[in-house]
Amino acid sequence: MSFLNSISLTLMKASKYAAVYVFLLCLLLLSLINIPSLQSGEIRQGFFLIGLYFWTIYRPNLLPYSIVFLLGIVMDVLSGGLLGLHAFCFMVLAIVVRGQRRFLLGQSWQMVWAGFFLAVGLTQSFQAAAYALQSSTIPDLKYLLANIVLAGLIYPLFHPLCMAYNRYLSE
Repeated sequence: MSFLNSISLTLMKASKYAAVYVFLLCLLLLSLINIPSLQSGEIRQGFFLIGLYFWTIYRPNLLPYSIVFLLGIVMDVLSGGLLGLHAFCFMVLAIVVRGQRRFLLGQSWQMVWAGFFLAVGLTQSFQAAAYALQSSTIPDLKYLLANIVLAGLIYPLFHPLCMAYNRYLSE
């Protein structure tokens, strides 16, 4: 009987963690949707960065670098963009955020939110610069800024939900 209970508990725990990956994939797909008023060429919305940033701070064991890299390659392939660009940006973001994790864990959510604005701004700006070098044209900065602001304003909607789920994972 205890063997079956052990398997049952393991499956329940695995399904709780699997929901995080489903959430990340949903954010990744949401980032691929073309929003006409925010279309800035190859620059994608930063919705996936919300999940990447949050879970890298609060549950870094759920996002090993290999998973972050794989999700970046998936984003590159699905978006048709420069292969490796999203993977590189996501890896750099994960490494930097993980390095600042202790600092961010001790901060208010407003400070974490400000850190997200900075992270999404730097990531999107680097992507814009990479596409500008590749295509020899400068992207329209108003669309780039709109994408950064959109992701930044949506983050507070997801933060409480992710925090509640993070507490649920601890049970």
